[in-house]
Parts: sequence; C-alpha cells; structure tokens
Amino acid sequence: MGKRLGRCLGAVLVMGVLSGLVSAQEKPISVGSVVDIDGPHLYTNRLKSKGWYQAYCGMGTFLSERLRTDSETLALLEFAVGGRAGIGRNSHVQVISPEEVGAAGTTMRINAGTFWANLDKQEKKFRIESAGGVIGIEGTELLVGVDEETGVTEVLLFEGQISVVDKDGAEKTMFPGDYAEFGGSKGMCVLSYPSSSLRTLVVERFPRFSSFLASQKVTSIPTPASPTLIRGFNRQRPDLMLVLQEARELVGSEILDLTPSQSSVPAGPPRFSWAPTQGAESYAFYLSQDEAVQEIVFSSRVAAAEFSMPEGAAGLDQGRYFWSVVPLDGKGDPLSQPAQSWFETPGWETPGVSLEDTE
Repeated sequence: MGKRLGRCLGAVLVMGVLSGLVSAQEKPISVGSVVDIDGPHLYTNRLKSKGWYQAYCGMGTFLSERLRTDSETLALLEFAVGGRAGIGRNSHVQVISPEEVGAAGTTMRINAGTFWANLDKQEKKFRIESAGGVIGIEGTELLVGVDEETGVTEVLLFEGQISVVDKDGAEKTMFPGDYAEFGGSKGMCVLSYPSSSLRTLVVERFPRFSSFLASQKVTSIPTPASPTLIRGFNRQRPDLMLVLQEARELVGSEILDLTPSQSSVPAGPPRFSWAPTQGAESYAFYLSQDEAVQEIVFSSRVAAAEFSMPEGAAGLDQGRYFWSVVPLDGKGDPLSQPAQSWFETPGWETPGVSLEDTE
C-alpha cells in the first residue's frame, strides 16, 4: 500500500474527460477559487485550447479550466459546492460538467497522481472517475492515488462513506479506515485499518503535502513530527481574502489615494500606481470583474506603491475592471479600508509561459 502511494506522488493528476475540451458557454461557469499555493508555479490554461498562464491566490476557477502544478508546487482549491481539495506536485486537474459524462452532480476525472479532498455533503453525489473505476461521494475526507503506468486506483477513506465501482462493474461501499485498490488485473481489493493508521501512512509518505494541508486547518491528518512545509511562491503573502475582509472592518480609517490607472495601452498589460501610505511595508492588490471584488481575476502582495501585471498572466478581455489596494504593516495586517478604482481596457493577451511537459 505505502509503496504504491509513494510512486503516485511523482505522477501526473488529470481531472477531465477531454483535456482540451472547453465547455461552450457564453459566460464561464464559476466552480471555486484558488485558496493557497505552496511553491513557485501553479499554471492555468484559462479556458484556452493552447497556452498556460501563471495562476495566483484568490483567483477564481471555472468549469473546464485546467490547473497544473510543477514538481515543487502544491495548491489548495475551494469548491463553490462546498469543500476543499489539495493538489499534489506534478498535478494537472480539471473539473468537468456532468453533461460530459452523463452524470448528476460535480464530476472530476483523475488519470494519474494523488489528490486529497474534504468535501461537504452534497445534494447530488460528487463523482471522481479514473481508469480504474468511479468513486461516488456524499461528504467525505479521502485521498486518491492513481498509478500513471497501470491505471490502478487506490483510495484511503478517513471520514464519511463512499461507493466504488471498478471498471469491471464490481461495487463496494467503503467506510472510515478502509483502503481499496481497484482497476488492476486482480480485481478490487478492500482492506480495513484503524482510521488513524491511514492518516499516519499519509504523513509518512507525504510529509510536505501533510504539512501543507495541516497548515490550512482543513484536515484531521496530523502534522508531521518534523514539519517540512516550504513556503515558496507565497512565503511572504498571507491569505489575501482574509486581509480584504479585515480591512473592510476598519471603519473610520483613512483610505489611501489611488491615482488613475495607466491601463489604456493596447499593446501591453495594465499598470497601476497609488499614493504611498505612511507605515506601510507592502500592499495587497486585487483585480476583479465586479465592484464588490467577488469575481477576482488576480491578486498579489506587492512591495511598492505601483504594480504591473506580470509576464505570463492570462490577459484581460475587453471591458471594465475594478482594482483595490490595501496597505499592510510589517506583520501583513491591514492599515486602512480598501481603496478602489476602475478602468476600461481594449483587452490584451500574452503568449503565456512555456512548459516543457504540458502535454
């Protein structure tokens, strides 16, 4: 069991029936957001058939959008239907529409790799599909591993109850502490352990992943005795959505002065600047499609009172956008309420970033 899962860590996780298929919708359907990133690179295809772009904390995710981590990066997603999911290193994920597979509820497909989820109880089952079979979930914490070479699927169930149907039609109900392997030539095998033993196994085999999940306070998987959490890309950035909420509660505080955005250059990305705030050591920056800052396109923590969209960002469609800034002290706490402005852009695109092994 442990040996198999160890191999899965380096595999590629893919969720989606057709990796290049984008649902034909006039407006993208929101399915959640990126909560946190541990490591240098989380990529997104932003519903485009070609090209990958840098993804960021606070970014909304959409139906059929693909997300990919490199060999040093872990990510945490939050689903609009309730619950969170941890994505391992070298992972490639996609939430697909039920219509694509003729099923009810939210559906994902895992072709290879490891995937942790703690899902709220759903009105309709949350489905995970792999080469080995189908997992039906109604509110559960579990870890799924799929061997890239053989397609053998493993499931470790920590809480809740799930139903598993393998590729040959064999069906099994799993309970907390159960470990299942299916999709191979020997059929389905289910073993029962104390639930704590399965959690300990995850810590032993995936110490960094376990540390990352434990830091989010979203799992009962224990923190490793020697934490290995390495904050890379987000090392100096707090949860920006929490910062925004705390800043809004600072009633009566002075709001910094935003100068007009230099965003009207058709040939390049928008640039922003504002008046520095005394005592501010950094700023939280938000770019959204709505004035309420709910449909976030981009968020980041920046050191100076100016900011340019980075190379590799996904670009913007033509239209009006809103941007907000919160000054932060040395501890990352907000010093005032958010300041907000808006701009209109004719739209711009970048060629994206180069990935040596995107496909």
